[in-house]
Amino acid sequence: MIATPHSTHGAQVRQAAAAGKHVYVEKPLALDVADAASAADACAAASVQLAVGFNRRFLPALTHLVRIVADGEVGAPLHLEGNLSGPGGYTIPRGHWRGSASENPAGGMAPRGSHIVDAMTLLCGSVEWVMAQSQRRVLDTDADDTTSALLRFESGVSASLVTLMATAETWRLRVLGSRGWAEMIDEHTVVVARLQQAPETRRFPPTDTLRAALEAFADAIAGGAPFPVAPSGAVHGVAVTAAIAHSAQRGTRVALAEIA
Repeated sequence: MIATPHSTHGAQVRQAAAAGKHVYVEKPLALDVADAASAADACAAASVQLAVGFNRRFLPALTHLVRIVADGEVGAPLHLEGNLSGPGGYTIPRGHWRGSASENPAGGMAPRGSHIVDAMTLLCGSVEWVMAQSQRRVLDTDADDTTSALLRFESGVSASLVTLMATAETWRLRVLGSRGWAEMIDEHTVVVARLQQAPETRRFPPTDTLRAALEAFADAIAGGAPFPVAPSGAVHGVAVTAAIAHSAQRGTRVALAEIA
């Protein structure tokens, strides 16, 4: 079980794999694509299970949203809107690694925005390029508190992503399709609006997603279903968040192929 500063994950995963240990590591898998890929490859070579802790994959509401989109209930996906923000930046003491710009490039992308990236790629596949901006407006730390990005998927779907570390708690994930839209307005509620029909709302009971993730890890170790987050998907997520950080620094569009 690895829940350490982001930049140390890759080396620690490789050490665990070398010792023949199955690995559950908090997201992100690493901050650098090569580091993440090397960690995933080490686990594969050692035949040990690698699970990256995107616990929100286990939200019933997200599962329902994915099914709605896959079944074509809102038509062809055209654009995604995502926002995972909160006030966590206010509780980080100065000097702590969670407030370090080197450990948290592009502010809230590693602790929060990466969950939305994971959900978006689950919905629409791989990202082709990103264009981002990130700045520190109010926090007394080194890391940014206000980050936003535009994404283009290889499928042609576009997306907008926002993640802040200094506002009220927010979860929002909307898929706008050719025949309507479907949106998680929080972690437990899905609203669906089809053309010329009134919106429908479905609420799901709260779920202990951390427990669900660990049980899925144990099940995968025991030979059951594969862990829902494939190592290749976790590596791609690192590439997306790294591209967002590079784009924010350069002020230009960054293709995933440039840093993969």
